[in-house]
Amino acid sequence: MKLRLPRRPRDRLLAGAAALAVLAGAGSWTAAASGDEPAVRREDRFVQVPGLDAAGPGAPGAGIDTSFFTSGDPSAKRPAVLLGHGFGGSKDDVRAQAERLARDGYAVMTWSARGFGRSGGKIGLNDPEHEVKDVSALLDA
Repeated sequence: MKLRLPRRPRDRLLAGAAALAVLAGAGSWTAAASGDEPAVRREDRFVQVPGLDAAGPGAPGAGIDTSFFTSGDPSAKRPAVLLGHGFGGSKDDVRAQAERLARDGYAVMTWSARGFGRSGGKIGLNDPEHEVKDVSALLDA
């Protein structure tokens, strides 16, 4: 296939201007699309949950590994979301979701449940003495 270029200078000039307009528009659209994402702040910390491990009530407890995600004005009020992971996972498994929710205006806390990730304590499956109390402590943190 042979590419035919316009023979008249005026046609060449118009074709070049059209190509330049298309390329400039695509570059502007790409720059605008990539600049729309607000920065997400992430704060990692351990929340100490009162002891209910093998040592019994009153024991030192477990350190729960958490991350808190926000974007925009740090003093602004926003709805909050607690985002938990699946069995065998950790807070790192839901990081992308947390960042997306933070960009959408939510305050998001993720955590690694007892015995998972970097959290201490023993694993408890749907155990109100551990998991439910842990989440209650996260809400108070």
